[in-house]
Amino acid sequence: MSLPLKILIVSFVLLHVKWLHAEVTLLNEVLITDSGLHFDGRKVGKDAQTSATNTYDYYFGRSISAHGDSIKVYQEYVFMTWYRGGKFDRRVMLTRLNTKTGSIQHIAFPHRHTGFRNMWWIGESHNAIAVAISPINETIHLLYDMHAYSAKKPSDGSLATDYFRYSYSVPGAATVADEDFTLAQFVPDESPISTGDYDYKHLTMTGTIDPSQFAGLTYPTFFTNTDGTLLMYMRKGGNNNGGYVFNRYDAENQVWSDFTQFNVLNASNHGLAYDWGLYGNMKYVNGKLRVGFQRRSSNNNDKYQYQNGFYYAYSDHPDGFGEWKTHNGEVIPFPLVDADDIKIFEPGDLVKTTTPNQVSIVRGFDWNVTEKGDVHLIGTVIDKENKDTVHVHTYKPAGASEFITSTDFAGASEIYTAGDDIYIIGLTRDGYPFVEKAQGGTNEFSRIYQGRGGKRFDHGKVHISQGKLYYYLMERGSGSAQPLYLQIIDLDIVDKS
Repeated sequence: MSLPLKILIVSFVLLHVKWLHAEVTLLNEVLITDSGLHFDGRKVGKDAQTSATNTYDYYFGRSISAHGDSIKVYQEYVFMTWYRGGKFDRRVMLTRLNTKTGSIQHIAFPHRHTGFRNMWWIGESHNAIAVAISPINETIHLLYDMHAYSAKKPSDGSLATDYFRYSYSVPGAATVADEDFTLAQFVPDESPISTGDYDYKHLTMTGTIDPSQFAGLTYPTFFTNTDGTLLMYMRKGGNNNGGYVFNRYDAENQVWSDFTQFNVLNASNHGLAYDWGLYGNMKYVNGKLRVGFQRRSSNNNDKYQYQNGFYYAYSDHPDGFGEWKTHNGEVIPFPLVDADDIKIFEPGDLVKTTTPNQVSIVRGFDWNVTEKGDVHLIGTVIDKENKDTVHVHTYKPAGASEFITSTDFAGASEIYTAGDDIYIIGLTRDGYPFVEKAQGGTNEFSRIYQGRGGKRFDHGKVHISQGKLYYYLMERGSGSAQPLYLQIIDLDIVDKS
């Protein structure tokens, strides 16, 4: 199976950086566990009854470990989340690796993956575990095992008091001694719905149980702004009537703010013909909170089977609570009502078909911004009627007023930033990591690293810190418990100041 490329545009604040002959080097490969949960069975429907089988069937995708917002670096520590396999275990896990000593510590949480709509025997790839560390008070934060759950989803009401899953530590937990890195660092739930002393799962981030805020959420992602404030966003609602909500962590008082909406739900109640949802992400990059997405309209009679468009905006407010603007600095309504106010390009116009539901734009979308301000968006367009696939790279060099679109592009699934250059980081068809580089604001890539021999990997998650690539990977294997590794790769970013 051909694995998707992953583009990485990596960003650091480095003064007087000089790129030498690129000698990107694998520094270390560390086995994290032999038993990362993986869905090794078949894609099944919601009525599947396979609880007794050893293989782990799934509803959406196969991956749940080394997936989502699952790796962060703080000081000399690497924090990674995963579910423990196999199928009949499914425990939430947090691992801390000390890169100076090589020590690895694991914490097993009581919660087990609940599967698709609380049917544990059907794996749910949306439900990855997000992790963050506050650099201000060194608390650890986890959000996990959610896909728009509420008192009515699933319809049997079985998650009426379990629709949101949040765990957090006491201050200083991120850097405690190895022998103290245990579940005792985390704060138990003492709310009226607590299941007892061994319950570390909270239904709220604010201390107040409030389904209007915390029900119906998916895709937790953490990031840190320039002053160290921890931010988090999730998607609220569903596929064609959804929006992004985000909040901030007050480290001094150890409490999260209420959610702020980026865009309205039920847009048809605000003057538009159709409701819409969004598929993409928010990121804190190059000193600003930004958003990029594709729109999914509730209009089921246009040529788009699911999503359409490239949309992008940024905020000049340090926490994103206002001052949202288009790519060229024009102020937009906030919360956003009409996605067309921030539309960059329509990739669906690159294919011929106009037949209803024949343009598919669901794979390979991402965006990012380099340190000097080059804006990059990527996506894949499939013309189902004419059996044509187009990979798209749309970018605006810093200082330019218009975007450039190229279809001379191999395709990718994620982009990040590193200085003023862009990187493609991914796995070859044989499962070996590789790195390609191009100058920001261009589409000219060259390969500067390729792993050869050794272990072959199925998928992975990239994180960059201090000039090093931390590649969190699942080895190709069999069964519902498979090995997870961390590769640390020096990107050869040299500070000559």
